[in-house]
Amino acid sequence: MNSNIIDTVIARIKERGGRVTVQRLAIINVLMRLNHPTAEEIYHFMRDDFPTLSFTTVYNTLKSLKELGVVHEHYQDERSRFEITEEAHHHFHCIKCDKLIDISPDKISLQVTPEVEEEFSPIESRVMLEGVCPACRAQNKGKP
Repeated sequence: MNSNIIDTVIARIKERGGRVTVQRLAIINVLMRLNHPTAEEIYHFMRDDFPTLSFTTVYNTLKSLKELGVVHEHYQDERSRFEITEEAHHHFHCIKCDKLIDISPDKISLQVTPEVEEEFSPIESRVMLEGVCPACRAQNKGKP
């Protein structure tokens, strides 16, 4: 991700009536540097640079950025992972290393029946695949 994303995110925050605060900018920067971090991982990553920052501030900032449509939250095993993304995509969760990996929407086909369309009026669909990632599979090759 680059500064274009930051500009887009800042514009989105402003157009939706949000404020661009130091905490929001710092968390946005961390989200761009870490791969699908949890709120705890963001907090620990930021602690040295922001010693007065509380976990509650991180959590509340993530929640407000999500409400502004800037951050996406992915629920996984009683915790959430967060990301900034410009386009919808699917994910793969490795059950060995707990990594969350992006999958392009064109690599998974999903067909919604007309009955489901009519009954629910879906606006978005996301797929979460689970299994063992290539790195973990490679680590286990040759082991009993």
